[in-house]
Amino acid sequence: MNQRQINQLEMMHSTNLYLDSNSQVWSAIPIIPAYKNQLSQAIEGIRLAATDQHAARVFIGASLHELKVRVAEKMDIMDDVLEAYADDTENVELITRVGNSKSEYLRLPHEDFETKTKNIIDLLEEHVGDMADYGLTQDQIDDVKLTFGSFQDKRNKPRSYQIASRIATQSITDLIREGSNALEKLDRVMKRFKRSNSTFYHGYTAARSIVND
Repeated sequence: MNQRQINQLEMMHSTNLYLDSNSQVWSAIPIIPAYKNQLSQAIEGIRLAATDQHAARVFIGASLHELKVRVAEKMDIMDDVLEAYADDTENVELITRVGNSKSEYLRLPHEDFETKTKNIIDLLEEHVGDMADYGLTQDQIDDVKLTFGSFQDKRNKPRSYQIASRIATQSITDLIREGSNALEKLDRVMKRFKRSNSTFYHGYTAARSIVND
């Protein structure tokens, strides 16, 4: 990777992390998870393609704990949606399996964390078609799968979910272009927050800025 690509990648990564940490602001707007998932897939493809490149060491060096926190934050939000659906449909069996908070996920040993996360993801996918009115989309599920896969990679464990082969085989140049396209789509949608949530919007634009070395 050349320096320009590294700078673009770090900006994409910063933007993705900012969206992760503020998902409660945008998660109920269906089109945003779709665009964010495109960005996450491009970043993950670059991560895999650049694993052996020394230039990507900062990006690839996310700690196991950081990845666990990111997965737990995403699961917390979707777990709440699944719990609401279970309550409304009086699905007693489902009620007993959901309602896990971020802190409950994080307290689990890594092995139990992986098992719990996979089980809930499988439940989400089983019921996603019935939860459109609750703001849950397949794109949100696919996004957490990518982060979960990175967590398992960091533990040197087999991935529970593979990224799309199309992404896995694209070149870094193509993936950066795909990530940039996703960001342009996000930029247009994020303008809705310019007045309604200016703090979030300005944080987003700051994360979107490329820092040139």
